[in-house]
Amino acid sequence: MNTPTVLAPLDHPGPVAEQRLESVPGGTVTVRVSLPPGRRLVDAIDDELTRIGADSAQVELLGGPLARVSYCIPAVCTDGSRAAWYSETYEAATPVTIVGGSATVGRRDGERFMHCHAAWHDARGVLRGGHLWPDTVVGATPVEIVLHAFDSVALTSGVDDETLMPVFTPSATAEPVVGNRRSVMTRVRPGVEIHETVRRVMAEHGIVRASVRGSLGSLVGATLLRDGGAVTVDGPATEVALAGHAERGGPAYLSALVMDRHGEVHVGELAERGNLVAVTFELFVEEIA
Repeated sequence: MNTPTVLAPLDHPGPVAEQRLESVPGGTVTVRVSLPPGRRLVDAIDDELTRIGADSAQVELLGGPLARVSYCIPAVCTDGSRAAWYSETYEAATPVTIVGGSATVGRRDGERFMHCHAAWHDARGVLRGGHLWPDTVVGATPVEIVLHAFDSVALTSGVDDETLMPVFTPSATAEPVVGNRRSVMTRVRPGVEIHETVRRVMAEHGIVRASVRGSLGSLVGATLLRDGGAVTVDGPATEVALAGHAERGGPAYLSALVMDRHGEVHVGELAERGNLVAVTFELFVEEIA
């Protein structure tokens, strides 16, 4: 068995960091969609992709109810074979109301597959969050999303030989068919600071102003700017849904929903340092004209 990845900073972030990124440029069509009640979340998104004529997308969850939420939170791997693992499966007290979230939608073994991190208020009013499983179902009224559908980028999930965990990886496909906005989809490997990654992707692809939406993955804990200082969330991994914006030569503002291994949800802006990718990060950068 492979040795599990050591989740630590890179000593030389230049050429080494470049090797930690797998970026594919393309175009996207961005639409706001109301997902119908009673459908599995992943199936409702699949319907919209079919309607548009696309197969892969990044998704922003804006709000609405869910009738069923099957989910897990990060956990420590007890046998030492991996840096992190999944908790047992939980069922939320429903109906729940979505606070926010992000999803990557593509294929696994040829079938529709979704990776989704979200936070919500459950039926008791408690703030919860985590990694949603496919059995999650839209509630009595529509769920509102923003769909960023790719024209020439395919997203495929498979087991990564470095972390031994399932991850989405982008690849280039045939001629563009639907996209009207320039974007870059990146799979970020462990050990890289997420702010640094956003700036590197922008520089390599000539993007001056960018929106970061529908992005998600795991960080080695997290460092949030809040209450006039820095708040640290402990690792070894936290689930993250990310949104923000950046300008070339300027700062990158990245706001996050962070779900830790204790089941707590943290909200705030990510600090410039102290937010290393853990298992993987699915980073979607879209050009702002």
